[in-house]
Amino acid sequence: MRLTLMHLLSRVGLCVLPFLVVPVVSPPLAHAEGAFVQQATGSYRQFLPGVAVPLNVPASMSAPSWAPKAAPTRSMPETAVPATGGNFASTLEIGNFNRVTQAQIGSGNISNVGIIKGYANNVGVLQAGSHLKSNLALINTAGLSVGVIQPNGSAPVNMLIARLPNGALLIKR
Repeated sequence: MRLTLMHLLSRVGLCVLPFLVVPVVSPPLAHAEGAFVQQATGSYRQFLPGVAVPLNVPASMSAPSWAPKAAPTRSMPETAVPATGGNFASTLEIGNFNRVTQAQIGSGNISNVGIIKGYANNVGVLQAGSHLKSNLALINTAGLSVGVIQPNGSAPVNMLIARLPNGALLIKR
C-alpha cells in the first residue's frame, strides 16, 4: 500500500480542522468562585436567637439559568413527626423471609420486635389500649409463628426466643 505525503497531510488536516473551529463557536467559559468563604465581620451580639437575619446575595452570586436546580426534599418515615397518640413500633430483621406486623390502637404504646439470624418467621403484635409495652426477640429461629396480644391494662411483655446450638428452643419470659 502506497501513501503519499499529500494523502497523509490531507487526512491530518481533516482531523485538526474541528479543533480549530470549536473555540470559535463554543459557549463562553464558566468562572469558578474562590475556594475560601468570606469571614463574618462585626459583632455576633447583633444576631439574637430566633430572629431572622436577612441575607443579601449580590446578583453576580446567583446561579445561572442552566445550573441544576435542587429538588425539594421529602422527609423520610424515620424522621417524620410521629402520629397523634404517641405510639412507637420498631422492627429489626436480620435474616430471610421474615414477616412482622405491628398494630397499635390507643395511645402511648411501645412495641419492639427483633429477629436476628432468622428464617421464615412470622410475628404479629396487637396492642389495644394505652401505655402498653412489649419487647420480643427471636434469635437463630426458623419457621416460628409468634403472636402477642395485649388488651388494655395488661402487663408488659418481654420475651426472648432462641434456638440453642444443641437444637433446643429457649423461651425466656
